[in-house]
Amino acid sequence: MKFLGLFLLLAGLVSLVLEFTGANLIVLNWLSQFGETASWAIRIGVTVLGGVIYYLRRHDD
Repeated sequence: MKFLGLFLLLAGLVSLVLEFTGANLIVLNWLSQFGETASWAIRIGVTVLGGVIYYLRRHDD
């Protein structure tokens, strides 16, 4: 679970940075179909969810 949390956290951060700079990955183009507000909410939600999972499982081996 720790790896999943870290992956979601990093993927969310990369997605946020790319959207903020105006660049976008082809894989993330589907987010644009939901509108600007919803796509930002999904990106932020994935980042927060990943951070929470990683934080809760940071001591797992």
